[in-house]
Amino acid sequence: MKKNKRLELIKKMVLTHAVETQHDLLKLLNEHGLELTQATISRDMNEIGIVKIPSGSGRYVYGLSQDSGKKVIQGPRSIKSTILGISDKTEGLEQHIYLKVVPGNSKLIKRYLLTDFSEAIFSLIADDDSLLLIAKSEADASLIRQEVSLWMKGLA
Repeated sequence: MKKNKRLELIKKMVLTHAVETQHDLLKLLNEHGLELTQATISRDMNEIGIVKIPSGSGRYVYGLSQDSGKKVIQGPRSIKSTILGISDKTEGLEQHIYLKVVPGNSKLIKRYLLTDFSEAIFSLIADDDSLLLIAKSEADASLIRQEVSLWMKGLA
């Protein structure tokens, strides 16, 4: 199966099933005759823009970065609900910003931060549910903190 067909199938599986883990998605794809590795699934999900979203049961499931199955919106507006919190300016750590995100969304947020603020970022470390950003200057950190706060409010 060609990559574009595989990506469409992954989107379809995420939209039509309550997929909680990459392992669950691998099982669904296996049922459709695809033998993929977890690494391939992870890359594909990142490329598509699949994120963890709250389900009706209170658990998190995979979904697209907007509710419909249409083309994924590129830009910070589509991620506002995935950022759970941002650190305040802390004495001695003025250039550091800590972001708490919905598990599974840090890679997507990292991509937006690097796209919008690459010149202002010294380093950016992401794990499953948080990011640590070190800006090049205190002024850069203030600008990034202000802009991300607007993302969270859906104003940017």
